Amino acid sequence: MVPTAIPNPNLTWEVSKKFDIGFDLSFINRVHLTFDYYNERTADALFEVPLSMTTGLSNIYQNIGAIRNRGVEIAVNATIIKNRDLTWNAYANLTRNQNRVVKLSTPDPIESTYTIIEEGRPYRQFYMKEYAGVDYETGTPLWYLNADGDETTSVYNDAAKRYVGSADPKVLGGFGTNLTWNGFDFNLAFNYRAGGKVYDSGASYTGFGMAFRTPLKDVALNSWTENNKNAKYPQYIYGDPNNATSTSSRFLYSSNFLRISNVTLGYTLPTKLTQKAFIQKLRAYVSIDNLYTFTASDFRGYNPETYTTGVIAWQYPSTRTFTGGVQITF
Repeated sequence: MVPTAIPNPNLTWEVSKKFDIGFDLSFINRVHLTFDYYNERTADALFEVPLSMTTGLSNIYQNIGAIRNRGVEIAVNATIIKNRDLTWNAYANLTRNQNRVVKLSTPDPIESTYTIIEEGRPYRQFYMKEYAGVDYETGTPLWYLNADGDETTSVYNDAAKRYVGSADPKVLGGFGTNLTWNGFDFNLAFNYRAGGKVYDSGASYTGFGMAFRTPLKDVALNSWTENNKNAKYPQYIYGDPNNATSTSSRFLYSSNFLRISNVTLGYTLPTKLTQKAFIQKLRAYVSIDNLYTFTASDFRGYNPETYTTGVIAWQYPSTRTFTGGVQITF
């Protein structure tokens, strides 16, 4: 038996204070607009603080800081057409949030493998060496040498860490439409996220692994060789002596996506037919959830919408679900 955590008797509740103001507008009973602005500050925020591994554990929870979230939420719902036979509605919503670490208990940031918690920056700030591509003369991987500037190095340990993006999206939301016509009903819904990053910690194993693993076909065919100097990937060397698969922005991707989240088609029999069988409503329908997800061109994987930390590995794709049924109301 071994301990898995260190107790902290000084832990207290987080304390949140939130200011929220908004308005609702309606035009000719067809267009409805909702707008909200919020500013929330959380004090005594809980963080996982790294511990020396001499303790036998990696971290401990402490109340060590304050975080601010502020942003806007906008929603629009409109009836485009409404008459005896046809009703057509559309909607859209958007959330823009800015997250910042306002205060830590000490001036020192909390740095982990992929991220850094630092005053004045987002809580989920990625912080790592920035990948600069392939040296086409030698086939070695390149990283930016300094915290800023364009100078590069092929020595991984010489490269400085950089702020390379946040896991938090700049905007997220959804939009869609629904129609009813002569007993038929149709619904189409989308959701989206834009402006964030996601780090695939499993990519170096499954996609590019050089240490005692077989590469994917894409890597085998597109790695640097003497006859392929303009290759997409560095030279593939068993054991990875050049640290080509070490932690860097090489495996940091855009988490932008647009998903067709639902498509539904239904038909309701006319009431004059169903009432003869003492049925108020009889509707048959088919529905598909998570029909398709459009991702950024640089994203490798199944689903960028996984963990709030922004770090993924071997994640499952969004499950596409087909549903059909009959609804009967007596």
